[in-house]
Amino acid sequence: MEKTPLHPIERKVLASLADGPNVFERLVSSSGLLPDQVRRSISWLSSKALVTTTEVTSVELKLVASPPELVFLQSLREGGGESSVARLRNALGEDRGFGAAMGRAISAKWVEVKEGMMGQIVLLKDQEAGKDLEGLVVLLKKGVGEAGVPEAQRGTLADLVKRGLVERKETKTVSVTITPEGAEALKSAEDQGFEKLTPEILSSVRATGLDVKLRPIDVSASAPAFHPGRRHPVKELIAEVREVYLSMGFSEITGDAVQPAFWNFDALFTPQDHPARDLQDTFYVKGVRDERLSRSGVVANVAAAHEAGWQTGSKGWRYRWNVEEARRLVLRTHNTAVTVQATRDSGGAETRVFSVARVYRNESLDYKHLAELHQMEGIVVGDGLNLRHLMGVLTKFYGRLGMSGVKLWPSYFPYTEPSMQVMVYYDKVGKWLEMGGSGVFRPEVTWPLGVRKPVIAWGCGLERLLMLRLGMEDIRELYDNDLGWLRERKEIAGTQDIL
Repeated sequence: MEKTPLHPIERKVLASLADGPNVFERLVSSSGLLPDQVRRSISWLSSKALVTTTEVTSVELKLVASPPELVFLQSLREGGGESSVARLRNALGEDRGFGAAMGRAISAKWVEVKEGMMGQIVLLKDQEAGKDLEGLVVLLKKGVGEAGVPEAQRGTLADLVKRGLVERKETKTVSVTITPEGAEALKSAEDQGFEKLTPEILSSVRATGLDVKLRPIDVSASAPAFHPGRRHPVKELIAEVREVYLSMGFSEITGDAVQPAFWNFDALFTPQDHPARDLQDTFYVKGVRDERLSRSGVVANVAAAHEAGWQTGSKGWRYRWNVEEARRLVLRTHNTAVTVQATRDSGGAETRVFSVARVYRNESLDYKHLAELHQMEGIVVGDGLNLRHLMGVLTKFYGRLGMSGVKLWPSYFPYTEPSMQVMVYYDKVGKWLEMGGSGVFRPEVTWPLGVRKPVIAWGCGLERLLMLRLGMEDIRELYDNDLGWLRERKEIAGTQDIL
């Protein structure tokens, strides 16, 4: 029979089991090892069939309070087996459960109630009444475990536990037993050699010329799992998207998560009574406004565009624009609040910028909607830009992300004309998924900002794209903080693989 090599901590555990089975806690104390070392060695020894493990369950019982019906019976016996209801109530008190105790005594037919000259009288019918319950209470006071309770009294015990009169504490322990193979391996372990070479051993070899035998190593044993740090898949895709944008000649911009409604809505020619501005869709910051906004400069131009079209030839939305509504602060609902400011900052010069950041929507959560998500926004400012240029940019962008067959459907947005919806078919749910919107900024958006050149713009969701990449059916799983999934998932395709 081939000898099984043993690690030193395996030998210590086996030696602690030589006199018979032992539970985990005792193995820790008798072996002198740490709990993790004992746990690990038991796992190794079990895989080699040198030990067997059995889970043992023990139940401790603790009497919290004596059953009130026993107090009731004791008081009745002290009265010679007969007592008035008034006396018993006074002896027990309502706070000690007189009503419940009497009800149980009557139900068990221990007593009967009769009318007397001074009121109701309780008579003890059976001198042995409650003896089984008293016996159980005696056992519980002695600290007997559940295994020591007679089978005939298990139902009574369950009732006491249910009533909160007895606490039941269940403890599970692991009992470890050495197998015959384990005993044989322990005997032969003394001959398996040294654990490691030391200067003293080498000196002895040189002095005596004797051969030194080292403990053999089981090279077929599985190595422990290793979980190095890694980025969240959302972070990985953001890095990839950035690389794609940069490779297409774009520059990255950033902006605050909290924006005045002016930049989130008004500058984008969204009327102040538009449904998208309602609390059902937008998170507003309570009690705070941007008092720096006043009806002058760009703000005045935007206000005039809303009211009558300003210099664009449009008739606007034909309502009285309110600067107080524009001053309200919101959690940005789209990153267009950032790119429209970049449009103003461009001054009409040719510009390519993008932003990948969180946006916030008061959404009903489901398999494709989140209240907090990431958007990939971009704009291009330049001479002669039109819808065909926008289609080319989006096709190239998604192509570099490894996607083909993207459909661009005609759509409507208050701040672009013409407008397109970016759609992708998702096989897992059998539906077309909306990736985001795109279009050419309307003159009512760009002219008040001082930009007369065409501006193409788009904003697309990042999580839905990642959902397609990972073959997920529910977008919410991305943020479940499931460490097992984060450790075992495959890397998403890197940009270097698809450019």
